Amino acid sequence: MIRVVPSKYDPITLWLHGALAIGIVTQLSLSSVMHIPAGPGLGVRDWHREAFEIHARVGLAVAVICVLHWLWLCSPFSRPGVSSLFPWTRRDKRTLLYQEFKNLLRLQSPSTRRVSPLAGTVHGLGLLAVSGSVTGGIINYFGYFVGAPIPRWVLHWVSVSHIVFGYLLWVFVTGHVLMALQHWITDSFDRTQAAP
Repeated sequence: MIRVVPSKYDPITLWLHGALAIGIVTQLSLSSVMHIPAGPGLGVRDWHREAFEIHARVGLAVAVICVLHWLWLCSPFSRPGVSSLFPWTRRDKRTLLYQEFKNLLRLQSPSTRRVSPLAGTVHGLGLLAVSGSVTGGIINYFGYFVGAPIPRWVLHWVSVSHIVFGYLLWVFVTGHVLMALQHWITDSFDRTQAAP
């Protein structure tokens, strides 16, 4: 008999997470080969410049997905909801978070079958990093591409923060992939051990 277990995440959360992941990986890939021109219409028109142009435009789509993700997470229909991303704000979840962190130091990862405060914290910090990068990218877009009257010193520091958030996202994406592989290997091993 097959036992159906309800998913920890609703389909819209999964779809938005997947769309955001594709957008982030695309943006990080483009950022690793692009050359930022000295200004609008300046620089050599080559594939490095084109990567920058694509990065700027794909960033708008990533921004829309990020905003939709936040809106959905804050809605009452989202499962597990925005509170799962910030479990340290609740005393009962802080205790679980602390225990899961101690277990992680012993190389024991949280269960994939339930909502984990540790995984939620990592996802929450990742979504904050994405939001910071998106915010910086939008300000850069309006300042550099649209020509909005944003002071140069603001654009400079926004650009620096955009780059820093990009490096943080590399760490989050790499960690996300490694943890997914670890869970997949562990779950595969557990299934082979449980087989008759």
